Amino acid sequence: MRIVIAHRFALVGQGLVGLLAGRGPSQDFVQASDLAELDKVLRGAPADLMLIDLELSGLGATEGLRRLRQAYPALRIVVLAEADDPATILACLAAGVHGYVLQSCSAPQLLRALEIVEGGGVFAPAVLASAPRLAHAPRPAPSSLTERQRGVLRLLSAGRPTKSIARELGVAVGTVKVHLAAIYRALGATNRVEALVKAGGLPPMPAMSGMLMRAAVPNGGALGHGL
Repeated sequence: MRIVIAHRFALVGQGLVGLLAGRGPSQDFVQASDLAELDKVLRGAPADLMLIDLELSGLGATEGLRRLRQAYPALRIVVLAEADDPATILACLAAGVHGYVLQSCSAPQLLRALEIVEGGGVFAPAVLASAPRLAHAPRPAPSSLTERQRGVLRLLSAGRPTKSIARELGVAVGTVKVHLAAIYRALGATNRVEALVKAGGLPPMPAMSGMLMRAAVPNGGALGHGL
């Protein structure tokens, strides 16, 4: 596994390499301290996982994350950030990242987050579960959606995966994918998490050190690709 550590502080990056190196022998680590260096690293050879500092020089925060997701769709991205406000977390998730980890977290929490991400899930701080907006019901779906598409959106908000939605509605998986594509267009979203963020209907999240939203990840893969 090739792991990229992109952090503005080289010493922090080295510390992360030291922490993660103990997880197994089949890991190759590469470091970058700014966006220009990161571009060279990612173009040099395919990477499987990247831990990236949200304040990395030249990144441009969430817009930079979105560009990275588009350029490297197979790369699983975990953001390292100092802010624990729900707005920032949701913006990063909507950009398509697979994990949001606070830089103040403990080593076991970071390792657990990476385990979840590598297993096909999405990890976010527990603070997101108690955010006021998540306690509200989903906002009304756009009027352009059909009744069936509204039903798909309701099930999506409940955290149901594509196959489960198809079984619930008695339709083919391909039909659900078509409905999801229409929902994305109506909401101006490019993936499930972004659609749920914009609809105000993220699935219920447990209050723990982090949360797993496997249902939001199509086929256990990248957030920005697949339906």
